[in-house]
Amino acid sequence: MRHAKRYYFAHSPANERENLGENLYYTSELRLDKIQAAEKAMEAWFAELAKYGVGQQNVLTRQLWGRPNTQIGHYTQARNLLFSYMKGNWLGDLIYEIGNSCKTDADCKCDNCKCSKEEALCIVQ
Repeated sequence: MRHAKRYYFAHSPANERENLGENLYYTSELRLDKIQAAEKAMEAWFAELAKYGVGQQNVLTRQLWGRPNTQIGHYTQARNLLFSYMKGNWLGDLIYEIGNSCKTDADCKCDNCKCSKEEALCIVQ
């Protein structure tokens, strides 16, 4: 949060964010409130997956993760957003287990999973 309040568009120094990854987003749409700006940032970050894909090796370093206790720093004059999250994906790690796609929750073989029909992937709840 300290870095986001400094009001410049760059990643914070690694020694200030031990075990944290960062995604940055900037918009000049000053009419957006904090929630709308955060939604736009999330859309932009996830759009990178659609645009560039994941690749056959099924790895994506520093993937955006929906983790508890993450913070979005927002500095009101510029709509400069910084998303810090706990590191969890390491270079060379699979982002998901390769297997059959699901159509119903019954197709999921993991504990406490539900089928995301839109993505045909089992999601741990």
